[in-house]
Amino acid sequence: MDARRRVICLLLLAGLALGLRLGVVFALWGSETGPITYEHGRIAENLLAGRGFSIELLGAEGPTSQQAPFYPVLLAAAYACFGAGSSAAVLAVELLQCVAGTALVLAVAWLAWSLVPTRPALGWIVGLGAAVYPTHLYMVTHLQVAVWAALLLTVLLAVVVSPRFRATTRGAILAGVLSGMLLLVEPILALALPVCAAAFWLGEPRRWTAVAVGRVVLVAAMAAVVIGPWLVRGWAVHGEPVFIKSTFGYAFWQGNNPASWGTDKVPKSTVPQMLAHRDGTAAGANAALWEARHETLYVDRVALTADDYRLLGRLSEPARSRELGRRAWRFVQENPGRYAELCLRRLHYFLLFDETNPKATHRIYRTATVAWLVLAFVGVLVSRGQWRAFWPTFVIFVLVTLFHALVITSARFRIPVEPMSFLWAGAAVCPLVERMFLQPRLKIHRPGESPRDPFGPAHAMRGPHFGHSRESTSRRRAG
Repeated sequence: MDARRRVICLLLLAGLALGLRLGVVFALWGSETGPITYEHGRIAENLLAGRGFSIELLGAEGPTSQQAPFYPVLLAAAYACFGAGSSAAVLAVELLQCVAGTALVLAVAWLAWSLVPTRPALGWIVGLGAAVYPTHLYMVTHLQVAVWAALLLTVLLAVVVSPRFRATTRGAILAGVLSGMLLLVEPILALALPVCAAAFWLGEPRRWTAVAVGRVVLVAAMAAVVIGPWLVRGWAVHGEPVFIKSTFGYAFWQGNNPASWGTDKVPKSTVPQMLAHRDGTAAGANAALWEARHETLYVDRVALTADDYRLLGRLSEPARSRELGRRAWRFVQENPGRYAELCLRRLHYFLLFDETNPKATHRIYRTATVAWLVLAFVGVLVSRGQWRAFWPTFVIFVLVTLFHALVITSARFRIPVEPMSFLWAGAAVCPLVERMFLQPRLKIHRPGESPRDPFGPAHAMRGPHFGHSRESTSRRRAG
């Protein structure tokens, strides 16, 4: 494919992705009737009110590291422009997420072309799949970090394996900046950073030279520069070092306590009945799902008493999280069988359907998830020739999956690592697409038309007169 046609195809792919996302935003606009910004919105409002990056958490209100800084600051910027909590501000963020989702589609295609340059069709297949995948269409309507985490992780991985940036100083700087930004969006994805650094280092032609090792150090240094101000701020307000977020122990407790289902929510018995009364339209279905979502209870309301809140409120925010983490670890030690059951349940939720989230019961979501999982599994089996190229995606996906299976999970936690798994799903259908559309059709040649004519002299049997022309044979006969 020449450069001009490639650019046109990329523009068409981007236009398709953006158009579908805008269509979903406007089709579902106004169907959600409850709060939609959660903790991010409350922190954003406090920022604009001059109270700083703060929130009420576990019995006390004050400066917080309960959320990474990116999304509350993004919401605060939208609130400053369009009004705190206004519909215009929410719409502006959703439209911006449509652009981010479109960029993610192009990043997935770039990642495929970088990892498997010998199969250009794979990039177009995974790009098209990412453009139309229902979960990724719907995620732009959620005021959560999922789309941004997916975009940054995919771009980071594409940079470290790209021939254009691999084994270069500019590639090291770009990878470091992206790594720092990813941590400020979703610090759990720090699990992926050593894999990305290893992939970048393995791209060096001479790995054990000072220059090669120095570039890897440069990646880490640039990431530290990006997150450094937030780390200093965390130490200043909490009185101790905090790595981006302070709530690991809190999250571990939410997923592992006597009342837990493995997530931060506990379903109520009214959810199935509410889902049964959907009116069949897109907006009605989404509204019913939204109501059902709020009929689930957060595990805090079930498992924490008033005395617990008073006790936790007297502690600093990191200490509150550590206290709940100790309770969770005590529960795990005393109930190893129950913990194993919760881990298996979370693995099921992560790969298939989160039973504590009624939105995961929608037929479109379930159909898309099953199709993704089946195609990805088949693609891994049939792409043995690309396993060496795919190894970073395998390792990152397994690490993130194991973390959420062992600690806590939610339907949105899979979204950041889904794009790299599209490469495996694309590998399942790529051979069929190549055979149907890219292989040249067999042309039947008449004798003498083909340069490799089966009836030409190159295929003649070497008889006793091979190489003699008819003219010389006729002269011998005349003589």
